[in-house]
Amino acid sequence: MTDSNRELPELIKQKVADMPEYSYGVNRITVILNDGTQVPDVYVAWSSKIIRVGVSEQLSFDPARIVDVRCQL
Repeated sequence: MTDSNRELPELIKQKVADMPEYSYGVNRITVILNDGTQVPDVYVAWSSKIIRVGVSEQLSFDPARIVDVRCQL
C-alpha cells in the first residue's frame, strides 16, 4: 500500500492531533469503520499517516472508511 493510501481522512486528522501521544509523534488509536468494525492498535505518525496495525505494516481496511477514532494508551 502506498503512502497516499495510508492517509487518514481530513476530519479524523484533527481528532487524532488532539489526543495524547503514545510516543514522540505517534498516536496509538482504535479506528471505527463505516460498518461499525473496530480496529485496535493502529499506529499513526504525525496525526496523518497509518504506519502499522498491531505488529503488521499491512492494512486490512481502507482508511477512507474511517468514521471515528478512540485514543489507546
